[in-house]
Amino acid sequence: MLVTREADYAVRCVVEVARAGRTSAAQVARVQGISPTFLGKIVQSLARAGILATRRGVGGGISLARAVEDITLLQVIEAVEGTLCINDCLQTPPNCEHIHACPAYPYLAAAQLQLREALDVSVATLIETSEREPVFAPAVATMAEVSGNGQGNGQRRRSRTADPAAGRDR
Repeated sequence: MLVTREADYAVRCVVEVARAGRTSAAQVARVQGISPTFLGKIVQSLARAGILATRRGVGGGISLARAVEDITLLQVIEAVEGTLCINDCLQTPPNCEHIHACPAYPYLAAAQLQLREALDVSVATLIETSEREPVFAPAVATMAEVSGNGQGNGQRRRSRTADPAAGRDR
C-alpha cells in the first residue's frame, strides 16, 4: 500500500487547520505548497467525512469539525482513499473465493490489522510528537517500535534496528 499524494496532502491540511484554528483553504494551500484546486477537492472529502467543517462568506473558512483528539490519522487517510485494504481478499465482503485455502491470508490479515492499529493515532498526538522531537521512523522499524508498544498509541521509542528478513530485532 502506498500513501498517495492526496492522502499526504489531507494529513498536512488537517494538521495545519488543527494548528491554525479557523483558516482559509487558500492559506493552507499557500503554507503547505498545495495546489488550491487540488486542496479544494481534499477539503470537500474531509468535510464529507466529518473531519473538517467549511463555511462560506465573511468569517468563513475551514476548521476542525470535532476535537483534534477525536480525529485519527487513519480516519484522514480513509476520508480521501476509502477503506484501507492491503489486498482484495481483506475487503468486506472478501473479494476472493480462496481465503480458506490460502496460506498467505492469515499473514495478510495480520499485516492489515497492524497497519490499521499503527495509523490509529490522533492528530493531537501527531502534533504533540512533532513539536517535541524530530519526526523520523526508520523504514525498517517494526510496527511496535513506531507505535510505542504495538497498541497503536502513537508514541515512538528509540530502539534497536529491526531485521526485516528475520522478523525480529537484532
